[in-house]
Formats: sequence, structure tokens, C-alpha cells
Amino acid sequence: MSNPYEFDLLHIHTEDPDNEPGETSSEKELVLHGEHGGGPRRPMVISVAGHTDAGSLSEQLAEGLLGALPHRQVASFDVDELFDYRSRRPQVTFTDNRFSDFRGPRLDLYEVRDAMDRPFLLLTGDEPDFQWERVTETVLNLIEQLDVKLVVAVDSLGLPTPHTRPVGVTAHGNRGDLIEGMSTWSPNAQIEAGLSQMLELRVDEAGRDVVGYTLHVPHYLASGRYPQVAVAALEYAGAACELMLPTDELREAARSVEVDVSRQVEQAPEIAQLVQKLEANFDQYSSTAQRSLLVGQDDVVPDAEELGAAVEEFLRSRPDEVIPGSAEGPEAPGADDDTQPEESTD
Repeated sequence: MSNPYEFDLLHIHTEDPDNEPGETSSEKELVLHGEHGGGPRRPMVISVAGHTDAGSLSEQLAEGLLGALPHRQVASFDVDELFDYRSRRPQVTFTDNRFSDFRGPRLDLYEVRDAMDRPFLLLTGDEPDFQWERVTETVLNLIEQLDVKLVVAVDSLGLPTPHTRPVGVTAHGNRGDLIEGMSTWSPNAQIEAGLSQMLELRVDEAGRDVVGYTLHVPHYLASGRYPQVAVAALEYAGAACELMLPTDELREAARSVEVDVSRQVEQAPEIAQLVQKLEANFDQYSSTAQRSLLVGQDDVVPDAEELGAAVEEFLRSRPDEVIPGSAEGPEAPGADDDTQPEESTD
């Protein structure tokens, strides 16, 4: 029977034992682990590097997940159809008399398994220059064929918020239980759209469950790598998808960045004054009622050091599921959210 879905923009990766690992296939059928064995429906996490990628969120998120968790590439988009190489030049390494390590644009779909062996899909890479409608239609077809249970999009914006306060968030989507009470800033505004926003809109219009978390990065740190935003993104995505996602290395990097930034601020009185003004604005307009996805309404939101304990408590509260390798307990964890509110920019 012919496949009803159009995947002309995709290279499908196969696990055929006769092919090399990661080799693309001419077939257009997507096959996931356990797909025909009654396995759980998978959520999909989307993180695309575009104009809303302050603090290099997308790259850090992909590195953190693919570097620590079992995964395989399911499909990749045809980048020659989607990217303008002359407007965004690829990088290549030159050493002595040889070129190597060509790094062109990518947009890839992975099947990943979290720390408790629960599967999810990750769409990550670069925001295309062309054919957004076709890319969006392809993603919608993927969601339909793979019967994705929830789409979670994460991105980031540079905003006038101080690095001395927790990372804020604007939550959006059609799942009230996953977004209500989460936002620390939620404006009414017309903004420039990115592919991530377009995908979220189209998924919503298609009647599929979708939420998005836009993390707030201090505008004076938005052009570099800001590990704090990647930690926050993984916590929000993990909690929404009920996954245990790795953040240890990113937390360590965040501590190092915090020390470096604090040292530089101390040495520059004009920057210290700016930070103090941002702190005053934050404290004036921030809400004290921000909700966490892992704790009850009257509970205290755990800080970063209490994250592990909060996750374990969340797992124990789900007795109907089984943790792999244990006699009893939940099958899949949720990831905590320890972010706090921030300022209004009004």
C-alpha cells in the first residue's frame, strides 16, 4: 500500500542490517523502535536555531541530549532545498595544508531515549531560509504518521533581565495544564515569526497537543553560550513530556559562567549599575505565584540542588508504572522546573 504522507524534503535513515549505520534509504516509510509492538506514544521536542535562539539554546540542548542519551537519526531534511549558503556561510577547518570538518546547515529528526529508557523524538538544527510551508507540512505529516502525543517547542529571547535572577519564561500553546501559571512575562504584541512559532501555530490548527516555552536570556549575554537557558529548557521540556533529561554538565557550565560574569560585572561599575537597575525592575514586576509542573499548588518550588529529590518524589507518586530495573515505581520521570519569575518590560 502506498504511503499517504509526502516526505519529498526528507532523507529517511534506515536500520537495515545490510546498510551502514545512518545510511539513508530510498524508502519513505519511517520505522521507530517498538512502533509495531504496542509501545508508548512518543512526544516530540522541537528546538531550531533561528532569530529566537538567544544564548545558543538550540545547539546546547542538542549537544546535551545527543551527547548523553541513546539515540538514532530517523530522518534529515534536504538542506540544499532549504538553505542559502551565501547568506549564512558554512564553517570549515583549515589545518596546515588540508581542509576538514565541513559544518553546513542541518535539520534532523532523532529518536532518543531518556535516562529511564522512555522514547521521544527530537527535531533540531538550523532554521531554513526557504520553503517554510513545505517544511511545516512535512513536520505535520511526521507528527501524524508517528502519532506524536505532544509537541513541545523551546526557544529563547534576549530580554532586559538580570543574570542574578532565575531564567524566566513565556509559556504558550493549547494544553492549559502545561502552561497556566507558568509565564513570568506574557505580553500582547505582534512579533517577528520564526519557524518554531509557525510550527506551533500549524500543529495547534491541526488539533494536536502542543506547548511552547520561550526562555528569557539577559540581553547582554544573548550573543554567547548561556548554559542556564539550556538547563531551564530541558527542565520545562522534560516536565511537560514526563522525561528525565540530563542537565548535570550544563549546570556545571552554568556555575562557571555565573562566576565569570560576576567577576566582570564587579570590574565594570557601569555594568554593575545596569544590573542593579534590571534587578530592581525584576523585583518590582515579577510574580511570586509561578507554578511548577512537578509540585502542587501549595508546595515550594525546589531549587537547582533539590531537583533530583523532586524528580524522585514525582516518580514515587506514580505507583501504576514500573521503573526499568526495579521492582516497582514509575516508568518515566518528569523533569523539574526550578525557574522563577522575572521582570515586565512595560
